[in-house]
Amino acid sequence: MRHFLLALIFTAITFLSSGTAIADQGIEKKITKLENKVSKKFSKTFCNSTGFGISYEGALKFSLGETKGEFSKNPLIDKVDIENIKDQILADIPNTCYYFELAKSDLNELTLEKAQ
Repeated sequence: MRHFLLALIFTAITFLSSGTAIADQGIEKKITKLENKVSKKFSKTFCNSTGFGISYEGALKFSLGETKGEFSKNPLIDKVDIENIKDQILADIPNTCYYFELAKSDLNELTLEKAQ
């Protein structure tokens, strides 16, 4: 009986501690997916704006505003790596709309914070 109780307690502790690890992995996947979504949204908005004839500076400002507005209500937005998003944007823009002059410093105004 004593061995049974010890085994039961050990099993319960094992399952409870692994549940936290599984939950953390799920959140990391969601954050990575959100980072990809943000960078794709920005790139698409920027390329569409320049395609409609908006200047590159205007397209940049518009894309920054649209991206901030769309994702500010996401509860995970505070956990994203903004530098990773900027790097993804810089990789996407040349492939999406063949604009090669965008620098990382152009994205300094891209800050993502949760709306209050």
